[in-house]
Amino acid sequence: MSYHQDYHASVPYSGSVSYPASQSGGYTSYSGSVDVNIRIIVNTDPFDGSVNRLNTSVIALGGSVTAMNAAQCLAIKKTADDVSSSLINGFFGTISTELSQQIQALDSAIKADFGLLQDQSKAVGDKKDVMNGDYNRITSRYIKLFNDLDEECYKRIIALDKPSFNISQKVLKELISDFSCNAAAMNLLGVDEASSSKLCLFVSAINRKTLDILRTLYSYINQESIIQNTINSLLFSEEINDNVALYLPVIWMESDMLESRGADQNCYITNSFDQQGKKMIADEVNNYCRDKNRAGWKPADGQEKEALGREFSLLAETNFSGAQDAAQQRVYKTMMSLWQNTEISSMERSL
Repeated sequence: MSYHQDYHASVPYSGSVSYPASQSGGYTSYSGSVDVNIRIIVNTDPFDGSVNRLNTSVIALGGSVTAMNAAQCLAIKKTADDVSSSLINGFFGTISTELSQQIQALDSAIKADFGLLQDQSKAVGDKKDVMNGDYNRITSRYIKLFNDLDEECYKRIIALDKPSFNISQKVLKELISDFSCNAAAMNLLGVDEASSSKLCLFVSAINRKTLDILRTLYSYINQESIIQNTINSLLFSEEINDNVALYLPVIWMESDMLESRGADQNCYITNSFDQQGKKMIADEVNNYCRDKNRAGWKPADGQEKEALGREFSLLAETNFSGAQDAAQQRVYKTMMSLWQNTEISSMERSL
């Protein structure tokens, strides 16, 4: 924008002038001051135009700088994202490759170990079958030995008390069988002509034999009385004020039903009680055993299961020791397999 500035000043002046001689000529001097007014006009239009052009250039430069900054920031961000993606993808790719290699190695090792376990399991199963066969053969041999021992024990018992057994056989044969046969024969043949003397002799012989039998039985009974008195002499007769708990064997059994869903529960009690007493005990045992909180069922310990296993194996081998049929052998193997895979529970608390 153009502008002007006004200045005001007084300019003194002085001097001398010689003039030619007109009449006399001469020399004169002068002095004074002159007012001077000065206006300075400054034309800034070219400069303003240059400034405007410069401002426009600066604005354009600012836009270019801003655009360049934005483009550079985008380029830097894109470069950083590309570098980060490359690093991340490369890292995870390396980790994935490493994990895949480790998984492949572990899978191969597991398959190898699993195959080894299968081979060992098969070898153990074969060994178990061989041991079961050996055990069955040994137990069958020992069962035969025990049967022989039982037979020998039976013979020795008969030999120890041979008079009693002879008397029993003699009474059975002569007094019961012979008398019945003779009486039947006499009735059939109609032998009514037997003399009274023979009849008296026959009655006397029977009487004598009866007296001998009674004496033998008396001595045998007296022997038991002597043994009982000896046992009673070893016992103590003590009186107690409180009630004493009486323990009796009771078997409570629960089995799954094959025809329908559910379980069959039975209670077996000794015949020492009447029907009412047995029913009362059975109801109490059923109510107790069905309540898991009261009975406190727990897995049986190793000793109890081992003892039951021995008894079960002895009973099974006794029944199937001489079985030659394939069906019976299959039944035996199935029973033993079911027993080995059975979980036995016992009561933690008593009734």
